[in-house]
Parts: sequence; structure tokens; C-alpha cells
Amino acid sequence: MENKENVALTFYSEAYESSIHSYTLPEEQLIYTALPAEAIAKCKQERDRTPVLILAENKLAGFFVLDAGEAVKEYTEGSSALLIRSYSIRPDYQGKGVGKKSLKLLPSFINHHFRTKNKVVLGVNHKNTAAQHLYRRCGFVDTDRHVFGSQGKQFVYQMNIKKA
Repeated sequence: MENKENVALTFYSEAYESSIHSYTLPEEQLIYTALPAEAIAKCKQERDRTPVLILAENKLAGFFVLDAGEAVKEYTEGSSALLIRSYSIRPDYQGKGVGKKSLKLLPSFINHHFRTKNKVVLGVNHKNTAAQHLYRRCGFVDTDRHVFGSQGKQFVYQMNIKKA
């Protein structure tokens, strides 16, 4: 059942620091992603990584990183792509349409803030069927490429971003 919550994407700000530090995920999801606090620490070390908050009614409901660095080349050719890392939705917002809404907002967010980018790529673990289903429902396609992460084989998914 989908909630009618207002979902928005915004860049990380320290105003959400306490929500970031109280953000948890079940063990079965943590094997596939990083917690926001850990991902933000890495963003501070690597300037090509941009932390993004998923807000539902102005409360932290999810998180991901857009990476424009060298790692993108492992997933696709060219320099016009962004790599999604550490995507997650807080457990109390899962199953309410927040993930779907956040991914549907992604093209306009990228068009507005990353004007030179025309696609988004990500690696999704071959065992993480729930995430695969969500990504495909939201416009990502399987590229038939694979990368290997800490938890084994990942399918490379891509979404083309149409420019306005």
C-alpha cells in the first residue's frame, strides 16, 4: 500500500546529523549497503562523492551517494554517468512507496544539479532481488555487465537521463 507522503531529494546538510547517526538497517540489508554516517565520512575524503538525502515529510527516510569519480568507469564507458552508492530506505519507510518516489525524482534532480550527466549506473547484488525489482520498476535496465563487490557478483543497472 503506497503512502501519500511528500518525498524530496536534497543534498546532505548537518541539520540532519542526529537523524544520520540514528539511522539503522537490518543485518540482511546491511550486507548490501553502507550506513549513511559511514558513506558521508567517505564523501568528505573523496570530493567526487555527493551525499543525497531522501526526505519524506521533511524527515530523513533514505539516503544515497552520487559518485562522479573514477569508480564510474568500472560500471560504464564515458564520463557522462553518475554512480549510485549506498542507497537505502529506513525500515520504517520501507514498503510505503518512498524508494519508488525517490528513484522517480532522480532524473529531474540530476538534470538540475548535474547538467553534464546523462545516465546513472549502480551495482545491485545478484542475491538482492527486492532491490533489483525496485530499480527495474523505476526505469533502470540491466546492462548485462557485472562487477564484483564484497558480497559477490553485482548486476550493473543503468538509467538514461533525458535532458530537458
